[in-house]
Amino acid sequence: MNISETQRPPRAVLVTITREDGGLRLSLDDVERQAPDAWVQREHYTSKLIEEKSLDEMSFDEKELADFGHHILARLYAFKSGNEI
Repeated sequence: MNISETQRPPRAVLVTITREDGGLRLSLDDVERQAPDAWVQREHYTSKLIEEKSLDEMSFDEKELADFGHHILARLYAFKSGNEI
């Protein structure tokens, strides 16, 4: 049975940062709305381990920032194309 496009739950991109192996893990995951205040992870999309130079500093070069934005916009475009927003 196929779910009609109007029945698909809304999707979003979740950005998280966690401590891992002396660095910070920056992750992008696809999430789906299950209830008005509840989002559930569907798929892990990508992640990157960032060296933690200090607790207050994270630096990215221009290419890393552009790539990060590209990943987020690519996921949102995919959701829009699939009528999942």
